[in-house]
Order: sequence, then C-alpha cells, then structure tokens
Amino acid sequence: MPEGVGANERFDMVVVGDPDLDYVYATSRVPLADEKVPGRKLGAFPGGTTANAACAAARLGLRVAAYGRVGDDADGRLLLAANDQFGVSNAFMRVVDFPTATTLIIVDQSGEKALVFAPMPFQPLDEAEFLTVARQARVVYTMPRNLDEHRRIAALARAAGAEVAIDIEAAVAPTRAHLEALLGSADIVFMNEGGFRATSAAPLTTEALRPLLAFGPRVVAVTLGARGAIAVTRDSEAQQPGFPVEMRDSTGAGDCFNAAFLAADRRGDEIAQSIRFACAAAAISVGAVGARSGLPSQEDVLLFVESAASGGKFER
Repeated sequence: MPEGVGANERFDMVVVGDPDLDYVYATSRVPLADEKVPGRKLGAFPGGTTANAACAAARLGLRVAAYGRVGDDADGRLLLAANDQFGVSNAFMRVVDFPTATTLIIVDQSGEKALVFAPMPFQPLDEAEFLTVARQARVVYTMPRNLDEHRRIAALARAAGAEVAIDIEAAVAPTRAHLEALLGSADIVFMNEGGFRATSAAPLTTEALRPLLAFGPRVVAVTLGARGAIAVTRDSEAQQPGFPVEMRDSTGAGDCFNAAFLAADRRGDEIAQSIRFACAAAAISVGAVGARSGLPSQEDVLLFVESAASGGKFER
C-alpha cells in the first residue's frame, strides 16, 4: 500500500494512464507534408488525456487518484507537481527510468489542433498492484490504447467493485470488432465524433448510438465539438447543443467533458442534466490556452449554465 493512503480510503475516480508534457505552438494553419509555416511557442503545459480528466474531475469536486508513470526527469517532476496543484493524489504514480511522455500540439487560428504524441515504452500491467488500487476506486477511467491490457484492467476493476469508464477515439478503436470488444468491457463510454465515424457510416444520432448499449455499457456519450454532444442510456437519451463561446484552444476539452459528465453522474443527475453540465464545462475550458488552464469549478459551470439560460454573460 502506498505511503499515506489507507486501505479503506476510497476515491471517486482513479485514472489509468501516463501523463505527458504538452509543447504548444500557434500557427495560422497546420502545415502540410514537407511544408514550413511561421508560428510562436505558447508554452509547455501538463497534459495527457487521462491526466487532464483527473485534474478536471478534481477541480469539479471529486476525490481523484492517478495510476501511471512519469520519468525520473524534470518533465516528470513538473507533472507530479501539477497533480498536486489540482488535488489529484499521486499515491499510485510510479517514477521510472524512461523519459516522460511528451506531445507536440499545433493550434491554428480557429483554435483547432494537430498533435504528435511520444509515449513512454509499453510496460505490462502489475495485476496484483492494480487490483489493490482498483479496490479503492468507485470508477476506473482510462483510454484503452491496448485491447488486451484494457481487458485485464476492466476485469480487475469490476472484480474490485468499480465501474469502468473509457474514452474512445478513432486510433483506439479502428475497426468495428475492436469497438465491440471495448464496449463489452466498459460501463460508461465516451467517444468523439471521429471515434464514432471510424466504425460506422450511419448518421450520428441517438438512434445510431442505442445499439451500442447491447454490448454492455449503461451509458454512451459522443462529443460533437462546438456542436455539443449526444448521449443514450437504456431508458433515456439526450442531445445538447454547443454553447457559443470564443475558443482559444480546444486541447483537453473532451477530457473536461468526460470528467464533468462523470461528476454529474456521480451525484445522480439525469442524463440530460449530465450532458448539459459536461458541455458547459468543456465550453469554459476552451477559453484558455493549455489543456488545464481553463478548467472550471462546479460553481463556474453552474453559473455558466444559469447565464446561458438567461442570455447573460458568464465571467469568472
């Protein structure tokens, strides 16, 4: 048991995955192959899909712990300090003898982005260690980049009594068979539009999502960027238009959406409330450069929703 964590201590969410440091550059447009465009460096920001979700969830009031690795280097120390800053427990983080993961992010003038990801080397799951961690989680959240590894994570989480929430993008589930395998080992599934379209030619509607529930999850939610999101459960569905905001950087908006949806779900909100809360949180987050610079508190999101409903202007 890690020092400082009691055997009976429970976390609302344990996120699984290595954080990374995001090096962000701004350009007028993303360059094509063999093309050079002028730009400027915006800075280096703590990132990583599951790490971003962890910080967003903690900012929204959940008790969160991270399970992953950083290198024994300056980048790794910065990432651990960033978790501390947001109140994410590092009790289950490991420091290893590999360079910390990094991502190059190019943001164009509209706020959209392109990424190059340099992960840490793959390392098999320590099942006994992870089972101990999972017993202290109500929800285990991950992006399943390796199917076999994810199946082990999901089986151990469920054996420990935790729900499994996953984030699926096109690279994670490139085929229908891969998608169905992931759906069968998750309780809450988040997808972006690209992740859905990678395995389906059907129009993206709640009716198109409903068959996915037959493979096992109780919730499937799909983000549509600035157009909002849709979600289904076995007995309900919801569509939420996007909130009009000035976007400075969309990095991490999906991670913020997922964390906010889980926070709303955790407190027992209906699906329509959960998806509205999540879209509002994501809308706030894109107003700052960096995946975590604009993460809102619960009070921020509730005020934003109230302001949007009344036609007023939200100010933090």
